[in-house]
Amino acid sequence: MWNSTLPALPVLLSDNTFVVYWGSFGSPFFIVTMATPSYATSTELDAVNSILMSIGESPVNTLDTQSPEVVIAQSTLRQVCREIQSEGWSYNTEYEYPFVLNSNKEVIIPPTVLQIDVNRYQHQDNYDVVRREGKLYDRYNHTYKFTGLETLYCDVVWFYEFADIPQAFRDYITARAARIAAGRMVSDTDTVRILQADEQTLRALALEYDTKQSDYNVFNSVDLRNPYTSFKPFQALSR
Repeated sequence: MWNSTLPALPVLLSDNTFVVYWGSFGSPFFIVTMATPSYATSTELDAVNSILMSIGESPVNTLDTQSPEVVIAQSTLRQVCREIQSEGWSYNTEYEYPFVLNSNKEVIIPPTVLQIDVNRYQHQDNYDVVRREGKLYDRYNHTYKFTGLETLYCDVVWFYEFADIPQAFRDYITARAARIAAGRMVSDTDTVRILQADEQTLRALALEYDTKQSDYNVFNSVDLRNPYTSFKPFQALSR
């Protein structure tokens, strides 16, 4: 006879299926299938429809349409997606990312890189790089070539597709794109003002998400590499 007073131990089998054991893994069990809400995450189509509805247009079932409103909404969404990701957030920023030099001792920059700079912990102040012609250019030595090493470590801000970014940023990007599209297409100051308030709220939520994910600490540097150095009397006396 089952002892219903023992704790249930759910074990995840897939995205929405659990096996629930009673008491121990040797006890009888049953399978529970949990429905996943379809609106838990938004798609690019959802975002475009949100922009269309904010300017008084009807939503569409597909982005493959010749409607100029849909084209403008999608273009605005992608522009804003690129702009916001260019700020550099916890989910799309990597430190000391290795770039292997090619046979010409050059670093070819992938098209998904929004920002790139040499990591100072790995290379100190040996290089001052900028992006030119799809490659890294060293302004100190006036060359594309990085001799004497096989790998260059860089701090990178990546671009991700709309479906691959956190939901908090999808909502923020959608709200900002809706405000910009409304200003371009309807020129209604009241509508723009309302959308601007929504944008500010969702930016605050995105910042909160980023803060929690990054584990920022006042005693550390941005990439959590530099611990805070407190005051030490012997250092003051040595000056």
